[in-house]
Amino acid sequence: MTDKDDGSAVSRLTINHRMAGEVAVVAVSGEVDHATSTQLIEAVRTGLDRTRGGFCVLDLTDVRFLDGHGLSALLKATRAAENRRQPLRIAVDTNRPVIRPIEITGLEEFLALYHSVEEALHA
Repeated sequence: MTDKDDGSAVSRLTINHRMAGEVAVVAVSGEVDHATSTQLIEAVRTGLDRTRGGFCVLDLTDVRFLDGHGLSALLKATRAAENRRQPLRIAVDTNRPVIRPIEITGLEEFLALYHSVEEALHA
């Protein structure tokens, strides 16, 4: 008898919220895919609710995988932030699993990308 993978442990996402002064920082690590993309959107909404600095920072520097569902989630989160007039600044560092899909799809034109959380906070 073999173990059947039901997909429940395939994708993991860790989300941490913190404040940097008046600005909410949402740090995400793990995989952003079909199973976790809604968690990312909800985490950004929570960050937008908490921020008092006029914008929110999404830290993706520890994300290991980003698929099409994750890219869509980034666009939805960015639109949600724009609708609240609280821009979403996304820290990607040199994280290739995040930068590469963004570049391939041309989404760097639509997302506010920064090399670090510090840069995003002080831009």
